[in-house]
Amino acid sequence: MPAEVLPSNGFLLSAPLVCAAALLSSLVYGRGWRTLRRKGVAARGRFTAFRMAAFFGGWSALLLALASPLDAVAERLLSAHMVQHILLTMVAPPLFWLSLPAMPMLFGVGTAARTAILAPLLSAPVVRLMLRALGHPLVGFSTIALATIAWHMPSAYTLALRDPWWHQAEHACMFVAGMLFWLCVIAPFPYANRWPRIAMVPYLVAADLVNTAVSAYLAFSSVPVYAWYANIGPAYGTDPLLDQQLAAGLMWVPGSVLYLGGAILITISYLFPHRVHPRARRIPLTVLPKRPPSHEGDLLQTPLVGRALRSSGARLTLRCVLLALVLCIVLDGLLGSQDAPMNLAGTVPWTHWRGVAIVAILAVGNVACMACPLLAPRSLLRKWFTPTRALPRALRSKWIAVALVVAWLVAYEAFDLWSSPLAIAMIVLGFIVVATAVDMCFAGASFCRSLCPIGQYQMLLGTVSARSVRAIDAAVCARCVTHDCLKGRRGQGGEFRPGCGLDLFIPKKIGNLDCTFCLDCVNACPHQNVGVLPVLPCAELANAGWRSQVGTLAARVDVAALALVFTFGAAVNAAGMTAPVLRVLEASAGVIGAGGTLAQACFVVGGIACGFGLSSAAAGMSSVGSFRERFARLSFAFLPLGAAIWFAHFVFHLVTGFATAEVAGLRVLHDLGWVSASPDRVMSCCAPAPAWLMPVELLTLSLGVSGALGVYWWSIVEMRAREALARSFSSVLYGWIPGAVCILLVWAVAAWIMFQPMEMRGTFGFE
Repeated sequence: MPAEVLPSNGFLLSAPLVCAAALLSSLVYGRGWRTLRRKGVAARGRFTAFRMAAFFGGWSALLLALASPLDAVAERLLSAHMVQHILLTMVAPPLFWLSLPAMPMLFGVGTAARTAILAPLLSAPVVRLMLRALGHPLVGFSTIALATIAWHMPSAYTLALRDPWWHQAEHACMFVAGMLFWLCVIAPFPYANRWPRIAMVPYLVAADLVNTAVSAYLAFSSVPVYAWYANIGPAYGTDPLLDQQLAAGLMWVPGSVLYLGGAILITISYLFPHRVHPRARRIPLTVLPKRPPSHEGDLLQTPLVGRALRSSGARLTLRCVLLALVLCIVLDGLLGSQDAPMNLAGTVPWTHWRGVAIVAILAVGNVACMACPLLAPRSLLRKWFTPTRALPRALRSKWIAVALVVAWLVAYEAFDLWSSPLAIAMIVLGFIVVATAVDMCFAGASFCRSLCPIGQYQMLLGTVSARSVRAIDAAVCARCVTHDCLKGRRGQGGEFRPGCGLDLFIPKKIGNLDCTFCLDCVNACPHQNVGVLPVLPCAELANAGWRSQVGTLAARVDVAALALVFTFGAAVNAAGMTAPVLRVLEASAGVIGAGGTLAQACFVVGGIACGFGLSSAAAGMSSVGSFRERFARLSFAFLPLGAAIWFAHFVFHLVTGFATAEVAGLRVLHDLGWVSASPDRVMSCCAPAPAWLMPVELLTLSLGVSGALGVYWWSIVEMRAREALARSFSSVLYGWIPGAVCILLVWAVAAWIMFQPMEMRGTFGFE
């Protein structure tokens, strides 16, 4: 074996020292822990068995990283070395800080050593200044960022592998950086927070961006980054590039889950302090001054855009303009070329509208429904005729919507709707006719709430949005007796200003579920107390209580089923466009003697059915609450991940196929005789994906899975809080694990899909 790839014997150097330190510190901590618990009920409530378990868990992680065969294997496999780094920076440090080690270690050394040595040392001005500086969040972030970037540079990484002393320096640097970083996040007693607790959210997100950048650098490199593993890999029968990709995934996923999941939990705890676990330790925070309710952050108060959104006439004009554009697309689908990539109906709806809509919904709210061209006929016709009949109660649930969304997904895959401009045009016309007919027969927004599959998809996306239509000041709503936001009212000129067509009573409305952002409530409210205000994305999913129109969300199995169709439909829709899945479907169709249409339909229905089965099994493994509530809670927790899959899928098409609308538009102008040259068909081919697109997709999936895990964790906490017994951390953890495993499995499938070549429907070829 060449000298440059000989093992560094780091294990032989570190194991005895780590084991000795673990034994000595455990004895000191255990002694101090017992001493403190004898001091009264308050001390026993703070220094619980969980604290001791966390301390031993931290040492277990360190021993596994530094004093086990993993250290020797790390010299042959990059993935094993990455596990070491995860244990040193992301696992052991937070466990140590969760054990609240300061006081037990002080009391564990004995009275003489504490009073004669440690007390004078810790009270010295220089030492206090140094400890105060090391505990600053900027120091913690800087050290973890520098350690992560510097030690993964090829030169520094190879040096650590070749030289035993540099190998130990790398491990020490990683562990110290992890301890400094997690100190202000955990804030163990008696640490005093230097920043407001909510500031830990951007702190954790920024750390995740650094972790993501390094992981993406390793994942997307076409050659092994480290010559050490490239040389030694063949000798041990391993593929260095595959090992590097595995290492990148190991670094990426746990990092995103820990960083972003922690940020989500901190944000929810900050915004909903009354939901904190009854036995949770209260951490002293910098109190932010409370401000009176105001329009701050209200999208309706922004110049130009806000004024247009507040105007019912401007909103109607926008819908009419979009209706005219839709009719142009329909005409091209009916009369133009039936070559889908050269037709507006074959490109704009699938490549452009879907991508722009999902970005707008997640950033602003359900503006896609607000600007829906299907509302234009209803808005115009109801100026002369207003129906009063209510939609039959049997049709008001989401079961019809579930069936329609599944039917839409099946039809899309099985009949290749995107490839037939004529079929697309007929479907769009059918939507306009059916929506107008339903809204002329029944009061309110009956079609939007119960029958429109596209609307259901967009309203579910809205639950993950950063804005919501809600009351600005709850006290104003409490004094209101007319409820105009729900019933409507007459304006000063005598015109009628309708209230919410979906029967959402603004004071009792929570989040964006079932809200089309029509903004009629804004014009109906005489107090100007309705705004489009910032909210915490996904927060409404953790609140399964009663809300206007929807009722008790945890009891709505139909809404839960729709949420599962939304999530698993996203995975099935994206997977059905990848080259490996298409090859399997073609082969299976030939084996069973069925046509491709049947195979595609079975794939869609089977994929969604597997999702239902997986969710039911995970809900059945938990013992928190009833099965019905567990199933519903898990279904709602899936929504952030489902939204992330849809986003990654549609943005991919938007970016790589953006130029196709220009080609189809030039073809239309040529057919009309307005331009002389006909565009070349090859111009509609998809563009190569830019280098930044895959990292953005994977970061989106990381945010989605972290949001899903956070929502489900908080759901379990809320269910446990209602029970008289078993409200400990471990009981919440046991109830959370089955659903969390289910969520991570779906995330793994989605990540695999993003790495596959995808059929660019509406263009030519695979990307």
